[in-house]
Amino acid sequence: MRLERISDNKIKFSISVEELEQKGLFEQEQWKDSVMWHDLFEDMLDEVQGKFGIEAQMEITVEIESFDEEEICMILTLELDDEDYSDFEGSMELVKPIIENDLLFHFNDLEGTIDVLNRMRHTSKFQEHPLEISFFYYESKYYLLFENIPRSQHLLIKTIVLEYGALSNLTAYMIKEYGHPIILKHAMEKMTKYFLT
Repeated sequence: MRLERISDNKIKFSISVEELEQKGLFEQEQWKDSVMWHDLFEDMLDEVQGKFGIEAQMEITVEIESFDEEEICMILTLELDDEDYSDFEGSMELVKPIIENDLLFHFNDLEGTIDVLNRMRHTSKFQEHPLEISFFYYESKYYLLFENIPRSQHLLIKTIVLEYGALSNLTAYMIKEYGHPIILKHAMEKMTKYFLT
């Protein structure tokens, strides 16, 4: 079970199908058993309290974001009072950038990463204003994290990068926490220096 905070009162849970099977939720008609789901949600709230120090005593909304053969992703929205919100303030700086100014893309191979960086290096718009790009490796994929990007450049960046890769549904916090950093901040300059195309 993995947790990541995606806003001040929203927590994303990624739970593998294997974990759910271990809890017996996929045995015959057990998935219809509300008691078993209640126990699962209790475990999830315990994780929230243990990791973030938040004890939710009020209304909680749960929505399934995605569900495939490997895992289920759920979003928990906690209805917190002002005092509870104050507990989030210290760490919310990790979350805000990916919502406001950051873009995260993933690539299936190294070649795609090199090609897109070389193309962007030769785009006049980015020669005038160098981009802050970090390069990560995580779960057999390559990631480029664009940080502090003006909103006016988002469309141009997506237009170029999506020819080679795809937008990731991971957050900046998660790739920084769990990914293997290869080059931080200056990926375009360093990668294109050694891998010219």
